[in-house]
Amino acid sequence: MFIAALIELFQPSHFPYLMLGTLLGLTLGILPGLGGTSGLAILLPFVYTFEPGVALAMMIGALAPTTTSDTFPAVLLGIPGTAGSQATVLDGHPMAKRGEAARALSAAFLASLTGGLFGALILSISIVFARPIIMAFGFGEQFLLILLALLMVGALTGANFLKGIASCFVGLVIGTIGLAEITGDPRFTFGTLYLRDGFPLIVMGLGLFAVPEIIGLLQSRSTIAEGGKLKIGWLDGLRDVKDNWFLVLRCSSLGVMVGALPGLGGTVVDWIAYSHAKQTVKNPEKLGTGDIRGVIAPESANNAKEGGALIPTILFGIPGSGNKVLLLGGLILVGIEPGIEMVTTQLDVTYLIIWSLAVANVIGAGLCIFLARPMAQLTRVPFYILAPVLIALIFFATYNASRDWIDFFSLMAFGAVGVVFKAFGWSRPALLIGFFLASKIELLSYQANAAYGWSFLTRTGSLILIALALATVVFLIRQKGSEVGESSRRDQKGQLIFTGLLALFPAAMIVAISGLDPRANVFPIALSGALLVMLFTIAVLQAMRLNPASSATVNRIAPLRIMSRNIFENEGTLGDHLRAYLILPVFFGLVMLLGFPIAAVALINGFVLMHDRSKYIVSLAISAAVLIILWTLSGALTLQYPAGVIANIISLPWWLGGAY
Repeated sequence: MFIAALIELFQPSHFPYLMLGTLLGLTLGILPGLGGTSGLAILLPFVYTFEPGVALAMMIGALAPTTTSDTFPAVLLGIPGTAGSQATVLDGHPMAKRGEAARALSAAFLASLTGGLFGALILSISIVFARPIIMAFGFGEQFLLILLALLMVGALTGANFLKGIASCFVGLVIGTIGLAEITGDPRFTFGTLYLRDGFPLIVMGLGLFAVPEIIGLLQSRSTIAEGGKLKIGWLDGLRDVKDNWFLVLRCSSLGVMVGALPGLGGTVVDWIAYSHAKQTVKNPEKLGTGDIRGVIAPESANNAKEGGALIPTILFGIPGSGNKVLLLGGLILVGIEPGIEMVTTQLDVTYLIIWSLAVANVIGAGLCIFLARPMAQLTRVPFYILAPVLIALIFFATYNASRDWIDFFSLMAFGAVGVVFKAFGWSRPALLIGFFLASKIELLSYQANAAYGWSFLTRTGSLILIALALATVVFLIRQKGSEVGESSRRDQKGQLIFTGLLALFPAAMIVAISGLDPRANVFPIALSGALLVMLFTIAVLQAMRLNPASSATVNRIAPLRIMSRNIFENEGTLGDHLRAYLILPVFFGLVMLLGFPIAAVALINGFVLMHDRSKYIVSLAISAAVLIILWTLSGALTLQYPAGVIANIISLPWWLGGAY
């Protein structure tokens, strides 16, 4: 069966379609906010007309390489291409700023390739033995595993671990906005249909990550690579993976194990791997400042988890991650029914999936390694060219999240939050991951309580996870306590005021939903209450640090000293950031008035010509290239432009911003 599947893989009826799917997956992985889920969503309407082998090749091809190519925007722009590349931003983007983008990219791609092959290998040898392990993780264990992952994310992604965990809880509370999981009661929706399903993940991710990075680029008035420098580093990245082979192996193993847990892998595995690296490598304080090990660890785990996620998907029909839901649908459409038959009568199909996964990873990583150096040149593009292009693409992606104009207001709101969070040292990754997992953890909490009562906390798996959580807390407290560094002295009163304003959100949530069914309000009220306690603690510590006498008292008491370390953080001046931020509402007004294509051309030409009037040919060429890209995306992916008032009045065609 194993060899027969390999022979089938390279047949003309399979391999060309695997290549086509791989190219689609690579392209979508590069575009922030898209990814394997988008690729499968595009393919599903067509796969039912294909032969099973062809459909399988295209789906696996579209799925596998996105966790490799999503590294491009994470490293080059500081924008996670998908949820699984968030941890890569912490060290990859600082390396790009130092001119080491090629090194970070090549190391990430080789680590991804290694992890992907390791995941395929483990999948091939574990398809018979995985059932008892997977079934041991019930609702309670999954609930605690998410809590452990959130704890790691919050504590690892901020200079102050208390602010990091509070950021995570902000995301959790935002994630409860919308219809309640159990009762369907509207929570904090203000009576609008838009918020019934909560905020779109793509819009929130772009606002929190893309907008602050673009604002920072505008503020620097330079290139992503500081001073425009770009070191070679391509081979250095490959050597880094060889030198850290044991870290790659450990994180790949973690990726497979976490990926096999239904619904969790893609959202937490990179943070679990990053936490493991932080706890095991020498000089862990360097992680987060542009350390190559902070790129290698999450990337190897992120790709390995694809093999792990296929274990419950293939064997039990339980999606191992979000995109596996669509894969399951595609398999069923072409007559492949996941279940025990996949290791008995349809074992050849299982091995074909494994070989397709391995080869798609090799092809995808090879192409990405080849493209690492030319793509790294993006870090040398001047801000006045790169910023308007990115703003246009972000608005285009935002509108197509749900094709609702309100998405633009959400983008600008979360963009403002992202700018302030970045300026004041709050954790944007923790906020986003908390938001993404909120509905999952709420549902698991009810399921665990319904299935076991609170006795699930005494199960063996639960006790192990609780012990791991406590050990993680102790380790992080000791580590933070040993770090050396002084908090920023800028905008301290402003940061205290912001903490107070932030506390209004959970307080308003408690008041707004207190009259709902207990099954609808207990979870968000508990989260909001915990967040209020944390924000109150942070505010007290900030107030004490403002006063020299009380600050001396804090320094004498070890727990307070640890909790208040880096309690004030600043990256740039907030006022300057907010002034640069005004470009977003200006562009939004242009889009409403002129329509998206004309507004994008006006924005690009305005930026370029305001900086250098002699570059009108460059500005026109860039505008034309952006329009061609947008038209291609619109046609290939059936996406739309927001239509403008004037464009509609004079009946312009859709490709110039008129109505469809």
